[in-house]
Amino acid sequence: MQLIYSKIAVFFLLIILGISLKKKFGGKPEKLGIKKFILNISLPATILISFISFEIELDFLYLPLAGIALNLFVFLLSPSFLKITRIKKASKKGKTLMMLLSSFAPGISCFPIIEEFLGSEYLIRASLIDFGNKLFVLVFLLILSYRLHYLTQGIKYKKNNISTKNILKSIFTEPINLVLIFSTIILSFGFTIDEIPNIFVDLLNRMKDTLTPLVLIFIGLSIIFSKEALKDIIPLLFIRAGVCLFFTICAINIFGLSNGEDTIFYLALSLSSVSFWPFAHMTLINEVEKKAKIKNRTFDIGYGLNFLAYSLPFSTILILLLVSQRNTTLDFSFVLLLSVIMILIGFVLLLINSRIDFLKKQRSGDTQKKWSLNYFFQSLL
Repeated sequence: MQLIYSKIAVFFLLIILGISLKKKFGGKPEKLGIKKFILNISLPATILISFISFEIELDFLYLPLAGIALNLFVFLLSPSFLKITRIKKASKKGKTLMMLLSSFAPGISCFPIIEEFLGSEYLIRASLIDFGNKLFVLVFLLILSYRLHYLTQGIKYKKNNISTKNILKSIFTEPINLVLIFSTIILSFGFTIDEIPNIFVDLLNRMKDTLTPLVLIFIGLSIIFSKEALKDIIPLLFIRAGVCLFFTICAINIFGLSNGEDTIFYLALSLSSVSFWPFAHMTLINEVEKKAKIKNRTFDIGYGLNFLAYSLPFSTILILLLVSQRNTTLDFSFVLLLSVIMILIGFVLLLINSRIDFLKKQRSGDTQKKWSLNYFFQSLL
């Protein structure tokens, strides 16, 4: 346990180091360079070395479906999230959140922690779950982005606008997916880490060692301190995390997963940050509308970028806190209570923000009503 706390302390120190280096990495290209190095080199190398070091069991084949199940569950609940936050589903913010809330990015927010605290075998499982998640964010959310665009602009749905070739290209050129395919081919021919030349294994290990420190420093660089986040973003992140924990711990209990490491693994994955891919889809639609000189845009790109920026550090810190309480995390009642508390924290923050907004409107003479809890809950209907 002391070793775990020591590792977590080092992780937080790396995040603080990232915060302290924010001025040195003021430009977007520098941060983007770190992110691309992580996603295209460090993370694929880590996954590849994990795959060739272990035998993949056939039982793992259900894992991509487990990833898609969580995506769909959160997506179906997304309209309720919007209602709670009083964001209209048809608004630019509402459509942006419909794209983001059900996506997950375990690669950058969760994989380093899984690899450090649970080991390489669990990293393989996480990669398979993420493959299902990738199918959801690259195919379903791309189709949804076009659908929302058509509805906003009053365009009749066109079947041929979305190229199957482009979708497949996006899936199979993603570095992590390429590594999964390559690893499967290697293992199918009976190759293991012992048959691979030492020079390549050493190279992969060197690249793998850069993953954890780079990710944590990048998280520190990504943290933005803003009052607006407390109003619009942090409450939603708490509610999303609480709902995901609730769904996951109930699924663990229903399917009778008694292994403590498995429990921590699934709970940690459920707290992953939102994915960059839906934002990429929204940016594509925004460019199409920009070229067409359409003023009524489908998505709020600025809000989506801020949501991404807060989601990554928020999720990673929550996962680290979860891992630090391994014994209590294995208690079903504790996790269930924790999920409810997180949802309530989101509600309380919304309640406080509602009160602040009301007072501002009252001072400006925009409202004559007296604020009350009834006023707050009526605004949710």
